[in-house]
Amino acid sequence: MKITRSRISPPWRGHLFLFDRPQAARYSVLQSYKLLAIFVVLEFAVRPLLRAEAARIDIASRSWWMLLEMGFLAALACWLVRFAGVPLSELGLYSWSRWSQTEKLYCPQIVLISVAVFSFFVSAELKALWSRHDLWKIGVCVFVPQMIWGFYQEFLYRGLLQTELMRRWGPLSGIIVSNLIFTFGPLHAYHFGLARANPIHLLIFPAIFSIGIFFAFLFWRSGNLWMIVILHGLGDWFIDGLAQVSRMHK
Repeated sequence: MKITRSRISPPWRGHLFLFDRPQAARYSVLQSYKLLAIFVVLEFAVRPLLRAEAARIDIASRSWWMLLEMGFLAALACWLVRFAGVPLSELGLYSWSRWSQTEKLYCPQIVLISVAVFSFFVSAELKALWSRHDLWKIGVCVFVPQMIWGFYQEFLYRGLLQTELMRRWGPLSGIIVSNLIFTFGPLHAYHFGLARANPIHLLIFPAIFSIGIFFAFLFWRSGNLWMIVILHGLGDWFIDGLAQVSRMHK
């Protein structure tokens, strides 16, 4: 028997992906090509060149660099999209007032669940974190950049790339292809280099693909990019951010 939305209480609908289906994007074909061009320029040119230059002038290891780098990339991405004439809301970045009841109830739940699960596995790192006296620096130079990094990744790979590929090829192909690029493309290709010395690094790809599929499906069903941005940013903080903190001088 088919389960109808009305028979399920709002707090549970999000967990079953029963969101109000988002409206199709309404920008022009020309604008869609501009969005794909923005993705290519940022991921295949701007970001790699920015990191190469930071390494060349020896600022990549500075505590403030990631904040500056992530802030610049995120701001540039948003500006280019607006310059192309596409409202950010068309790509899932719409205001809280437009969130459905299901979204408003689901997001806090999934965030709390994620924080609880991550905290369980990194409890020792969190205990060490709270004993430090430079929490303000960690917040500004590590936590905030990791959240912005999550924003940048989701904005490009789900907001721009997935949206455009689904418009052209439909949800299934659009989700799979965009997630394959997310997994094996310029964002995570460095793992291939690490795997030369330690092949176990190749096991990271199934994990990246799996979480990417979850984010992709959630975005397709809800149309709300903010929820995925928050979850991705928190994941980056717990996985990469805490490791970065451990390397910082107290």
